[in-house]
Amino acid sequence: MNASTLPSLLPGLAAAGTALADAPWWITVVFLLPALPALASGTATLITARSDARTRAMWDRHEDTYLTDPDRYRAGLDHIARVRQSLAVQPSVPAPDPAAQSQPPAEPSPAPP
Repeated sequence: MNASTLPSLLPGLAAAGTALADAPWWITVVFLLPALPALASGTATLITARSDARTRAMWDRHEDTYLTDPDRYRAGLDHIARVRQSLAVQPSVPAPDPAAQSQPPAEPSPAPP
């Protein structure tokens, strides 16, 4: 995936800001509008990576705590093993859409005469 990240966009934004420093505000806005989607994408990528790293660090801290006394924390270690196993065995095919499997509606009953 070639998603740009926020740090890779900063030099370009700094150069654009310097070049447009003496321009009227409406010209600056016109030139910076195309950069907004890339900036948003880079920010989202950065936030996702940071969140994943924090989650991983949390799991590692819990596991380290549990490993200090494995007999006392057996339930926690078993839970971590189950979660990791379920993440490793994720289905590669998406689940079928339940709406696609529903039965077609029955024919309405005829109105009484």
